[in-house]
Amino acid sequence: MPTLTADEEQILRLHRDWYFANFQINIPLMRTVFAKGDDTFLMFNLNDHPYFGVDELAALWSHYAATDEWGLCEDYVMRLDVCGDMAYVVSEGDFPAWRVRDREGNQLPEREDRPAYYRSTEIYKRDDGTGAPEWRMWHFHCSTRPADDEAPPSKTREEATDRRGLGGTPYSRGLRTDYTGAGQ
Repeated sequence: MPTLTADEEQILRLHRDWYFANFQINIPLMRTVFAKGDDTFLMFNLNDHPYFGVDELAALWSHYAATDEWGLCEDYVMRLDVCGDMAYVVSEGDFPAWRVRDREGNQLPEREDRPAYYRSTEIYKRDDGTGAPEWRMWHFHCSTRPADDEAPPSKTREEATDRRGLGGTPYSRGLRTDYTGAGQ
């Protein structure tokens, strides 16, 4: 484990809290990660749609709270970079999820397994949305990850996720997100 700066530790804490907030759909914790204000936060969600501001994201999560259950992600940080008052995190992982009720709130006969395999990029600014110098996430982009054993076009089978390891790159191993102390 490399020695982290105070800024890197803060960014990783927000990253950890973001993914921990997804576990059991914790909207109050989710709100603490993002910049305040309607015109600050922008997300390109794993469901393929954009969300503008934390209130839109909270509305989406309220919908999912009525129909879904989400487990704890197995998340690996591939890259963390802090430069002045801007930072970004790139990670990939597995997101367990289940559909348990229909849109009207009726219990389904069986839980529908709906796992997601994702890659994400998070953009942070040292600005809480009101100008206070506190790190907050301003942009999140998530997309699906191909099957772990799939060889990428123009690359070899050795470069598939199951060979390099989740979060691994040609020059580093992924840093597994540690949820110890999340949400505190």
